[in-house]
Amino acid sequence: MSLAARAPLLLLLLLLCRPLLGEPGAGTWARFARLPYPEDQLFLYDAFPEGFSWGAGTAAYQVEGAWQQDGKGPSVWDAWAHRDAAPRPEGPPGAGAGGDVASDSYNRLQRDLDGLRLLGVSHYRFSLAWARLLPNGTAPANPAALRYYGSLLEGLKARGVEPVVTLYHWDLPQALQDAHGGWESPALVERFRDYAELCFSSFGRHVRYWLTVDSPYLVAWHGYATGRLPPGVKGGPGAGYRAAHNLLKLFSETR
Repeated sequence: MSLAARAPLLLLLLLLCRPLLGEPGAGTWARFARLPYPEDQLFLYDAFPEGFSWGAGTAAYQVEGAWQQDGKGPSVWDAWAHRDAAPRPEGPPGAGAGGDVASDSYNRLQRDLDGLRLLGVSHYRFSLAWARLLPNGTAPANPAALRYYGSLLEGLKARGVEPVVTLYHWDLPQALQDAHGGWESPALVERFRDYAELCFSSFGRHVRYWLTVDSPYLVAWHGYATGRLPPGVKGGPGAGYRAAHNLLKLFSETR
């Protein structure tokens, strides 16, 4: 019997058997209809306390885009994303690999600020792009970047949102990777201290909560030992430990 001839028979069997099978996923949901007592109470510990802080978080490379706009320098993430990027003919002009455009927060700041107000969060964690503020990794500072982050902080204040600012979320200026070998070099501790002092002096009046480095383990191990993250150095344990040692120094040098 051909497939075309068997199709009506198969459809009839499916309709007849459906009452036995039940609704799709019914068996799965039935497992959670009643949780065993007292284990079910683990999910009902208590209400959130009065004044509990609700927040949202991003990183510069994830949302800003504008990867070479207004004087921004390339970061190790930019170099990483472009290294093996295939051409992308589809999409709007300028839409490239990785975070070239991202959600274009650099050019759509008011939209994102209004989105935070709509969410009703009390805190917003974001990171500063070192390569935007200091395109070569060192002075002089980029005036456009100072204005951008100043506008972001003023906008948060106007909406009653507390900023929580990360100084470094993996986007090392490529110039420092090229000049010193990145976090394997002790020279970057001093470079970071200068960068942090710029951030504190420029934005400190708006910011109470600062975070030094996001996930230093990932930066050190997968950035310099395994090469699975930017800058993609496959230097083995020795390189990873050297990078970790220098990253840990930042916490004592930055205050």
